[in-house]
Amino acid sequence: MVEHSIPLLELLKEEEGPILVASHENPDADTLGSALALYLFLKKKGKRVVVGCKDKVPHFLDFLPGAEEVIRLPVEEVFNLAIVVDASGFYRVNAEVKAFKKVRIDHHIGGDFYGEQDYIDPEAPSTTALIYRLLCAWDSSAIDEDIANNLYAGLATDTGFFKYSNTNAETFRIAKELVELGAKPHWTYVNFAERESINKMKLISKVLETLTLHEEGLVAGIIILDRFFRETGCEYADSEGLVNYPRSIEGVEVAYALIENREEGLWKVSLRSKGRVDVAKIAQSLGGGGHKYASGCKIRAEDYRGALDELLSAVREGLYVEGLIKQAVSQTA
Repeated sequence: MVEHSIPLLELLKEEEGPILVASHENPDADTLGSALALYLFLKKKGKRVVVGCKDKVPHFLDFLPGAEEVIRLPVEEVFNLAIVVDASGFYRVNAEVKAFKKVRIDHHIGGDFYGEQDYIDPEAPSTTALIYRLLCAWDSSAIDEDIANNLYAGLATDTGFFKYSNTNAETFRIAKELVELGAKPHWTYVNFAERESINKMKLISKVLETLTLHEEGLVAGIIILDRFFRETGCEYADSEGLVNYPRSIEGVEVAYALIENREEGLWKVSLRSKGRVDVAKIAQSLGGGGHKYASGCKIRAEDYRGALDELLSAVREGLYVEGLIKQAVSQTA
């Protein structure tokens, strides 16, 4: 492994605290696994550190070591240093963070820049891969089983359990080393894939009834209305990963999930690509961001029809740019 120069390392070694490690809102395994791994490591190094998130830890992530120590943001404390992980900026925390210094660790393209200590590599398979590099450069002997399991969870899920196009030789090398350090692949998979509630199954059933194809099968998507959560006894976090259902359809190049968030008065969009279309550019055109193959944004609209029209217009532009359709249409016919 080629060691990278990491200016953040010296900052962390010198910082006495208090330190906040923050995940983005509606956490997934990469952001929470990254936050927990860094938090547990810094605690072992004697740092005054807390780990926080705007939202409560969802059921599908509550098995991660240290998850019970996550505090809810915002808080009144002013931190010497705040670190946001797996996010294009602190705005993705969606809660006020008071700190004298701010740093970002991320593998997304673009986003906010806070200074030379930011640690960003869009080529990395996950943000946990960056955290792993950072911790190895500091003291690999301090990576225990709990830290390794958090790092492995983010790496495995952000690569689709080693199926997605961001899976490469480095991915497997890191996975191997994490297993040697105590990560448990089967335990991780079972906790993610075989711990669903009957309510989640009912939610999936309702959501799949909304499945729709567009652009002669190049685009497929689902709509998740707020009432679906109430009717099935589910929570917003249960919508995580449902976009993979339309993505799995043969011939689909772009998949979307349009999710109503009544609390914030907007629609959250999850986008997925099989490779021919850069959904990060689509999301950026709508004020969001992410990766070429997995991105997201938020749309303000009175109902799903308005949100869907705006989304499909941007998706058509993306298809047009990639030459998959002959003409970009600015409005839904």
